[in-house]
Amino acid sequence: MDAFPVRLKQERRRLGLNQAELANAGGVQKHAQLNYEKGLRYPDASYLAGIAEVGVDVLYLLTGRTSDPATLAFDRAEERLLAGYRELKPREKKGVLALVAAITGVQGGGVDSEDAVSG
Repeated sequence: MDAFPVRLKQERRRLGLNQAELANAGGVQKHAQLNYEKGLRYPDASYLAGIAEVGVDVLYLLTGRTSDPATLAFDRAEERLLAGYRELKPREKKGVLALVAAITGVQGGGVDSEDAVSG
């Protein structure tokens, strides 16, 4: 028995989504989602990319191995924050790191601030 359909249904349920919601995230109709979960058809890469955006662990779907938590996608706020940080000049990055340290009480977070700013 092919495990992909079983894992797809597990991931959908883990995320608390119904078939129509996951189908929509993947850019397909509910009928296609049903066929994927029955193992009658298999999705393309654009579907997999779409469902990854809502939190599906695509590595788990394909291989049965869960993704390393350190490599899971950030939420949208973290993505915006990181994208903005990368656009800053080194002096501005130092200011952001100082602000984070002041708010959290964590100095450096285990990262050399010079390395963090220059990267």
